[in-house]
Amino acid sequence: MQNVTLLSLASLLTLPALAQTPITLTQATFPASAATVERYQDAALPTGAAVTPTGANQTWDYRTLVAEGAPYTFAREPAPVTGGIAGAQWTQPRQAVFGNLAYNYTVYGALASNGWLALGRTMERQEAAITAITGGPNDKVVVDAQTLRYGPEGVANLPLPLTAGDMSRRSFRVATEGTLTVQALLLNNAPIRLVQRYTYVDSVAGWGTLQIPVAGSPAGSDALPVLQIRSRTVRQDSVYLFGQPAPAILLSSFGMQQGGKTPFYFDQFWRNNSAQPVLDLYYTSREYGTPVAADYSTESNVVTARRASVLAVGSQAWPNPFGPGQALRLTLPGAKPGQPLQLTVQDALGRTVLRQALPLLNGAASLPAEATAALRPGLYTLTARQGTEQTTLRLVRR
Repeated sequence: MQNVTLLSLASLLTLPALAQTPITLTQATFPASAATVERYQDAALPTGAAVTPTGANQTWDYRTLVAEGAPYTFAREPAPVTGGIAGAQWTQPRQAVFGNLAYNYTVYGALASNGWLALGRTMERQEAAITAITGGPNDKVVVDAQTLRYGPEGVANLPLPLTAGDMSRRSFRVATEGTLTVQALLLNNAPIRLVQRYTYVDSVAGWGTLQIPVAGSPAGSDALPVLQIRSRTVRQDSVYLFGQPAPAILLSSFGMQQGGKTPFYFDQFWRNNSAQPVLDLYYTSREYGTPVAADYSTESNVVTARRASVLAVGSQAWPNPFGPGQALRLTLPGAKPGQPLQLTVQDALGRTVLRQALPLLNGAASLPAEATAALRPGLYTLTARQGTEQTTLRLVRR
């Protein structure tokens, strides 16, 4: 990871002539929930693609990306009320790969003030025949049913808050228990442990505006304010048999070596009020250079340049975060005098927990403490409507 980028960002941000300032990603502007559906399109880089620029006040234009295949989605499910991992808000299915072995698991996630978190995983019992690999007719790997936490507080997939100059390094370890039967090695339901260690290194390498392709729109997306997050992920795989490092002959048959490392290098471009990157660029080395693959967002609100609601201009809610017994004051300079304000509050699962009409006075309204007292700690979405105009704000209840 090159630190010169961060140093140059720090100095550039002091220049008065810049056309814009970098955005800051926070819990309040990151709408991840159990209802989130991430929407993507794989893409090929055009011929002659250049090295990805970094630094302050960039204007990235990737509208010439060429779509490959059909768009796809990643959906989430609400975390179970009982079982699973405490504190989780949603789940997603995943797969872990060890050479030519793999097992399925469910990852548990949550959104907190310090980031978009992965809290751990659960697995059902899985049995896979490995006859084609080892030759024995009854040879198999069994992964036991188990629940694994990623440390006491989980690990941040995306640390928050995040803005220009920030850098983060995190690591965690996952040890999956199971059994192994290999006739040629005289192993019959021998205890095996599959261990993966992950290290994440992320830094804000640039900021500015980004444009991407949009199906059916020759002009592509609007210029979206983004942060460029340059990331390096290293996965280290190890296998233990009877509590000791597995023999090389066994690892070779699995297509891996003890402690083998697999690095991943990529850029992600994040905007406010979205729980997925606008664009991912992938590289083959730590020098980054020219990307070799890409995918981009197909969210419905990426593209269209819509007229901003007059109610949204200058709107804010404070205090935010707010605590028990605190009234919530809304400032709405664009509101029309004499017309009531319709207020709706939804929780992180998209459930409406409060609906109320409020009077306006000089472009302001107040939600009394007795109304906010019913809100439990967590993340909420507040929508204020007046006629055909509306604004949406993110709230954090401490």
